Amino acid sequence: MNRIISFFKGKGFYLALALCILAAAASSFWAIRSVMQRFGPNADSSLEQEGTQEWDLPDVQVEQKVNDVPVPSAKPSQPPSSASGSGEASAPDGGSGEAAAAPAPSFVQPVDGQITQVYSGDELVYNETLQDWRTHNGVDIACAENAQVKSAVAGTVCNIYDDGMWGRIVEVEAGELTWRYAGLAADSVQVSVGDGVSAGQALGNVGEVMAETANGPHLHLEVLKGGNRVDPEHYFG
Repeated sequence: MNRIISFFKGKGFYLALALCILAAAASSFWAIRSVMQRFGPNADSSLEQEGTQEWDLPDVQVEQKVNDVPVPSAKPSQPPSSASGSGEASAPDGGSGEAAAAPAPSFVQPVDGQITQVYSGDELVYNETLQDWRTHNGVDIACAENAQVKSAVAGTVCNIYDDGMWGRIVEVEAGELTWRYAGLAADSVQVSVGDGVSAGQALGNVGEVMAETANGPHLHLEVLKGGNRVDPEHYFG
């Protein structure tokens, strides 16, 4: 009996420590077993799947700041190549060096002078010669007595006749317009019906306009379009 007591006195501390460790291990075992029973037979597989589950990243492209976008280097612009057959005319080889003749002007002042009476359209104006109010269907260009009258545009003489109010009249057709020169001296007309005239070509000389004698020497010029009188100044160059 004394031996047993002395044994426990010498090694009893270690035996008690071993018993405590064994009790703790048993408690841990029973705790783990109870947890496993609570989750059921699929606990191991679910835990395994949860541990190995892969995370799917969203397929969203990250926007790049404008400042981070590289700017492409500008390529030097190439000069346009000169193509043959362009609209520019080349100088003829072996030419005399003289400049090409300038095209004929499309409009020439029919008589040297200033416009003193404009086209009135539908507005009535006072006629000092006839002492009444009427429309003025053309323009009056004051000039020197017996001044030369020139064709304002190129065309064809379509009519020549005398009028008691407007004197000798020469009409020149140019496209859709008819230019009517009134008040020419009867013996001064230098063209005939059917003649082609160029801009600036002489038609005759200024005579007398009986309906406008109070205005002094002048050319009365009218323009007709489709048979209707229009403002001649619309077609002055």
